[in-house]
Amino acid sequence: MEMEDIYDSIRTFQAQLVPGLLQTPKYGRAVTVASRAWQTAEEIEQFIQVRLARQERLTGEGQLELWAVLAEGVLRQRVGGPTVMRDQLEHLATMAEQPNITVQVLPFSRGAHSGMFGPYLLMSFPQVSAQDLVLTETPTGNIWTEGESEVVAYRGLFDDARASALPPKESLTLIRRIAKEHRP
Repeated sequence: MEMEDIYDSIRTFQAQLVPGLLQTPKYGRAVTVASRAWQTAEEIEQFIQVRLARQERLTGEGQLELWAVLAEGVLRQRVGGPTVMRDQLEHLATMAEQPNITVQVLPFSRGAHSGMFGPYLLMSFPQVSAQDLVLTETPTGNIWTEGESEVVAYRGLFDDARASALPPKESLTLIRRIAKEHRP
């Protein structure tokens, strides 16, 4: 059983790239190739197919709630070239219109913020008694955090990030505007 099968919401802060659950195949492929974590075309393709299968939790039965706060650099980093980036941002905007998905952008103009130390995913489970988990992805593997005090600290970091970010509608406008800037 995959983790996606048991948790019901994710809150994530991303400083450098679009969250995997919102990536297009071409964007995901460009990120995967650049990471050097996968060596062969077969390994890369397998990773992309697993990612696409996981994305079904956003649209299928028992939809996952996703709240993503993205640093503005995520929208401006040209991953895969201008066409790939434009298509990715258009996809991000489309997904952000879904009722179970919230996307906010933390603009450069906000200055220093609590998310500057790196990205993370905060996962919640439907059982009231279940403790949230935090996932930090690194180039050499994943770090899981489940201690109550650490999880509470990450909740606070996420609340700070979303309070500093643009509201969802303004974020959507910015995403669409930057998508137009990524013309080949």
